[in-house]
Amino acid sequence: MKRRVVLAGIGTASIGVGAAFGSGAFTSIEADRDVTLNVDNDDNAQIIFKRNPDAVGAERLIGTDESNAVNVIEFSQSDLNEQSKTSFKQALVIENNTGENGDSLKVDLFVKEDLDVGISDGGVLDFRIDDGNDSTVSVVGEGNKSRLDDTETEQIDIIVDLRDDGTNDGTNDLDDISQVTFIVEAVDSN
Repeated sequence: MKRRVVLAGIGTASIGVGAAFGSGAFTSIEADRDVTLNVDNDDNAQIIFKRNPDAVGAERLIGTDESNAVNVIEFSQSDLNEQSKTSFKQALVIENNTGENGDSLKVDLFVKEDLDVGISDGGVLDFRIDDGNDSTVSVVGEGNKSRLDDTETEQIDIIVDLRDDGTNDGTNDLDDISQVTFIVEAVDSN
């Protein structure tokens, strides 16, 4: 009889402990870990952005600011015609360099769209690539991604369209664009 009482007590205690600590499932865990991140200039990075040395006029359009740890691409063109569309063909080269460190990743590339960047109404700056059919397509906006295999490069046309700029109203002016965000996403290889 005492044996049953002891077993019943152990069983009740087990149920109580189980109820107190739950089923073992959890909703979140926090843990501190050391992380080392390295920033490298574009010449050695996994994705390389550079001026196309073969593009006519690219050296006047694209420069770099090396005052920081990384290069910053600067678009500087101040003598564009008003109410005109100016194309800088293949001025920028973007290279998938992931294979250099053994990763060998495919990536999707696009430019973040905003009011002044893209092909939407009022967009004054566009970035385009060759579509393989003697034409170009915009890479502005997530829906216009371009896939780059490992070691593949993409030559980007830079288009400045001031035809609908409304230069006298102070809106959608090229001067309003202080930065352009290129987004590169690794593609799941499965």
